[in-house]
Amino acid sequence: MTYPSGLDVARGLASGCRAIRQFGRNTAVGGTFVPIARSGVYRTPQAGAVVALRIRAGGNAADTANGAGARSIRLTGLDANGDFVTEVIVTAGASASATSQTLFLRLTDAMVETSGTYATQAALSHVGTINIEDTAGNLWATIQDTDIPRGESEIAAYSVPRHRAFYIQNIRVQSFASNKANIVMFKRPNILQTSAPYSPMTLLWELPEFSGAQQFTFDPPIRIDALSDVGFLAKTGSSTTDVSIGFDAIEVLP
Repeated sequence: MTYPSGLDVARGLASGCRAIRQFGRNTAVGGTFVPIARSGVYRTPQAGAVVALRIRAGGNAADTANGAGARSIRLTGLDANGDFVTEVIVTAGASASATSQTLFLRLTDAMVETSGTYATQAALSHVGTINIEDTAGNLWATIQDTDIPRGESEIAAYSVPRHRAFYIQNIRVQSFASNKANIVMFKRPNILQTSAPYSPMTLLWELPEFSGAQQFTFDPPIRIDALSDVGFLAKTGSSTTDVSIGFDAIEVLP
C-alpha cells in the first residue's frame, strides 16, 4: 500500500487526510499533574453536559468589534455528537461577548480570527489576554498576552472527531533545565459514554525527571481512535517549572 507524503497531506492533495499541529505551554507546572495549556485546563465534560462558550469579561477595551486589537475569535472543537465544529464569536472589549450558538463538548483551539491591526512585532493582533469561559464561569482556554500576544490558545491536547483516526508522528518537549518535570501522555477512548462502565484513561508514554529539549519520532505513528481524548500532563517536585509540548499528526478517515 502506498501512503501519501506529508507534503501532499499539508497541500490538501491526500483525500480524507488532514495535517494537524498542536502546541501547548504551561508556565506554572507545580506539584500535581496539570494539563500543558496556557489556561492550565483541558475541559472534558460528558456528552450530556455540552456548553455554550463566550469571551470572559475583563479583557482589553481595544479587543472589540471595531477596535485596534482582536475583533473576533474562532472556536474549534467537538459538539455533543463528537462532530468537528467551529464558530466565530465577536469580541466585546472589557465586557463579556455573546455566547456561542454551538454547544461544545471539547474545545481544542481558540484563535484570533480578525484584527484591527496589520500586525508587526510592535503592533500586534490582540492587545490583552483573552479568556474563553462557559456561562457558569469555568475557564476553557486562554489566548495569552505576555511579552508578545500569541493569537492562539496553546493547548497540548486533542479530541478526535467521530469517523476519524489520529496518527501522531512526532512530539517535541521542552522543560526548564533547572527544574525537572514528570511528563505523561494519556488517552481516554469513548468520550461519549454517559454511564458506567466507562473506558479507562490510560498512560501512553512517560518522561520521568525530564529537563531540557528533545524531539521524539514514532514509526509507525501512535494511533488514536475516533472519539478519544489524547493529551499531556506534567508535574514537578520542587517549586514550579515551565513545560511546552508540540505534536504533529495526520487525521484520516479510518
